[in-house]
Amino acid sequence: MKTNIIEGCPSCSSIGELAKETEGKKDYRLSHWPIQIKLMGTVIPFLNNADLLVAADCTAFAVPGFQERFLKDKKLLIGCPKLDNAQAYIEKFTEIFGNIPIKSVSCLRMEVPCCGGMTAVLKEAIKLSGKNIPLTETVIGVKGDVLSEREV
Repeated sequence: MKTNIIEGCPSCSSIGELAKETEGKKDYRLSHWPIQIKLMGTVIPFLNNADLLVAADCTAFAVPGFQERFLKDKKLLIGCPKLDNAQAYIEKFTEIFGNIPIKSVSCLRMEVPCCGGMTAVLKEAIKLSGKNIPLTETVIGVKGDVLSEREV
């Protein structure tokens, strides 16, 4: 495993406040770019002391009100545990968790069996990092309903 890898998308940066007030209503927008796990390096300053949301790609399309419900006060990374390389995810998250103080990790995944790999990846990476980072899992049904929420 490499240490302090900085590869990733060259446009990786913060893009402003997470929540903006618009006509008296909170508007939760991305605070950074990119959000794809594969495009991130392992030294990510905007994750310092963050509550991290790792969401399976399909969740944002399945859940009505995704941003308001899940993105609020969190930093977001997305990926697909079936189509992407799970071992590469484990290695990347192990380095991220080992190098950056993360307050908590929330895993948002679909109910389909292949999506359970995202929780397994995060659980293993936290273990390998040697850190004690709280991990929660929220499972979304194919119709967009929250089926379960639990600490892992």
